[in-house]
Amino acid sequence: MTDKFEKIQERINRISEKTASPLTWALSFLSIIAIRMFIEFFVASRALTFDEIVIEYTHNFYFFSIALLIIWLILSLILKENPSHLSIFIIWVSWLIIFPPVIDMIKTGGNVYWSFYMINDIKALKGQFLTAFGHLPSGIVYFGTKIVFISAVFLSAGLVFAKSKNWIKAALGAISTYSTLFFMGAFPSFFSFTYYFFQGSKKISAVNEIDIVQLIGTPANLFGTQFNSLAYSLAHHLNLVYFLFLAGLLLLLFFFISRGKFFAVLKNLRLPQLVYHTGLFLIGLGLGFLAYPENSTPRLFSILAVLTLIAAIWLAWKASVIVNDIYDFRIDQISNPDRPLQKKIFTIREYAELGAVIFLLSLLGGLAVSVKFAAILFVYQLLAWSYSAPPFRLKRFPVAATLISAIASLAVLFIGFTLVSGDENIRGLSWRVIFLFLGALTLSLPIKDFKDIEGDKKYGVFTVPVIFGEEKGRIIVAVGVFISFMLSVFLLNELRLFWWALLFGSLAFLIVTNKKINPHDIFWWALGTVGVYGLILVKIVFLD
Repeated sequence: MTDKFEKIQERINRISEKTASPLTWALSFLSIIAIRMFIEFFVASRALTFDEIVIEYTHNFYFFSIALLIIWLILSLILKENPSHLSIFIIWVSWLIIFPPVIDMIKTGGNVYWSFYMINDIKALKGQFLTAFGHLPSGIVYFGTKIVFISAVFLSAGLVFAKSKNWIKAALGAISTYSTLFFMGAFPSFFSFTYYFFQGSKKISAVNEIDIVQLIGTPANLFGTQFNSLAYSLAHHLNLVYFLFLAGLLLLLFFFISRGKFFAVLKNLRLPQLVYHTGLFLIGLGLGFLAYPENSTPRLFSILAVLTLIAAIWLAWKASVIVNDIYDFRIDQISNPDRPLQKKIFTIREYAELGAVIFLLSLLGGLAVSVKFAAILFVYQLLAWSYSAPPFRLKRFPVAATLISAIASLAVLFIGFTLVSGDENIRGLSWRVIFLFLGALTLSLPIKDFKDIEGDKKYGVFTVPVIFGEEKGRIIVAVGVFISFMLSVFLLNELRLFWWALLFGSLAFLIVTNKKINPHDIFWWALGTVGVYGLILVKIVFLD
């Protein structure tokens, strides 16, 4: 028996030496969820609309990925191992996800049991925890699900014991896995307890099933974005919570796997651009409130939708940064030698796979709110790709480069506006505003090219500073920035803006032409100037 155990332990240790890349893990998990969906809804003949399929798929993905990530992190802490050493095990364990509907169909002869969330008060949940999902409400049967949950508990305990030879750690692994699965199975209840605790209107002990359903399961618009499906409103609302929860867990996992790579990616976020993208989204949101004041009522899940879309936009931006870093590798060796690829923190393949995962996550964030937001984020990525990557690589051509960047920026603004406008999309957005942003951004975005002059010049990227030199380039770009301020007066047909536009346009001109300002800092200075002027513009044009 001892020899067999040692052979098993040796095999497990050999598997631990292998690791799965983030992209391998993501694609494997997405495929497993697709197989489960096929079994549960096609083989078991449950008809769904396209929107319901999207919600059900993303909900399953969020639910199971969060459960597995929590278990993964806890087992890593118990074993005191780098989480990457358990990555292969997690992929194999993921196959358990497809078995609940299969087991149900075998028992029933073709049907799947309704294994819904445990929505109960705190006392009932305590009883269900102590009895391993016992005393469930009538009509809910955790048959296949319970078998798989118990299997996962024993597998976790077995893995911990095989690697540590410690019964206490094995028991701790089993209890942690069971607690995680129970927590996810009762997540709506625990979320409601947390909400009412901070909101202060109810004591946790007083929160009952009706309160939970009213909070999470009642159909409600996300500002102007409508969702009227009673059957899927709970899943739709939870998707907003789950996406943010998942993003946080993935950051934590990344940190524990490689702190060096984590901080390298964090350092390369390019904070001015994050602020810029967030500002565009919030401007779109504000314009939406002005155009559709009847849709501006803030609710809990409307606010979560805003946070989800901001996170998805940040991820989309980061994915575009990775594409740009890969195709600008030689340029950055000259102009930006402190970036991750130049410091050899990542290989090209590792970095590309990380970018693909971040890209997929950005789309999943859009899908958590509505399919159309994922579509806009996809268009944003196509524009970013055509800007940076062959065969187009439009960044080589000065006007085309800034025009593409301006259109991508408008896409971010449209996300904010569309959240409020709903089915109206951008029909309520004035053409004057669209052309103002398009023109102003096309004229102003060459600001970002000054920091890359040497690398761009050597490798044939014809930006304004490369063509005209830094001194003349600063003057030309400064004139473009000044014109962009003055455009607001004429395109918005508001003469009261004239002196303000002249003042801040002149200030921006002086900032861009000031050689004492480091090229890496120009964007910050310009962003601050635009921000203050933007507040004045909103007050004069929209509020007075």
